[in-house]
Amino acid sequence: MKGRTVSDTRTKQDRKAARGMQVPAPGLLGAGERRAAQGGQRHRSRGLVTVAALCVLGSGLAVAARGLHAGQKESVLAIGEPVPKGQVIARENPVTTSVSGVSRAIPVSEINTVVNQTAAVDLVDGQILTSKMFAASSVPAAGAATVGLALDPARVPGAGLAPGDVVNVIAVPGGDTAQKDPAPLDTPEVLAAGASVYSVDGAVTAGGQVLVTLVVDSADAARISAYSTQNRVAVVETAPLGAETAGE
Repeated sequence: MKGRTVSDTRTKQDRKAARGMQVPAPGLLGAGERRAAQGGQRHRSRGLVTVAALCVLGSGLAVAARGLHAGQKESVLAIGEPVPKGQVIARENPVTTSVSGVSRAIPVSEINTVVNQTAAVDLVDGQILTSKMFAASSVPAAGAATVGLALDPARVPGAGLAPGDVVNVIAVPGGDTAQKDPAPLDTPEVLAAGASVYSVDGAVTAGGQVLVTLVVDSADAARISAYSTQNRVAVVETAPLGAETAGE
């Protein structure tokens, strides 16, 4: 029986070989099995590519959503026509515009906080309005004047000045006067007491100048300007007039 089985198997193999057919070696896949295995690999590859594409698409959508959120615009107030410094802002002056990322921009809903205010700076066409650009009253008011000073850094407080600060304007003795008579150094003349800082430009740095605009009594303005042209002015920050001393 065994001999006949082996003989039959060999006969079948010989017939296949004679017909041009290859007999797969033991342990190797046949052509059909190989095609099935390759088809499974292609299927898995397509699945991985699809997953990767979905991940990339999801990341792109997330980035786009963050960009849209960051660039979200809001309706704020801007100037539709130039308004000079000191002029009252009328209702027809502001216009609506859409912006994003402008700090302290005034929303359109708060237009009543702008109308009838006085421009604290020159406002140009298209400028976005912020609360620091206008004041409740005209500047200068009746009986007052604005004076511009270009001061050396040593003649202003080291911590700097800001609009609204109160200062005294001091007359600095000239070089020749100080050498001949040092008395003015002991009792410097106060050109203006309780002056208000209106605006400040520049930085307190060596070699630079600090541009300060003060609101002073109109009677003191001409004298302060004359001293300023001779570089003989310094300002000292002080408490507002009438303020109580600490501990009183």
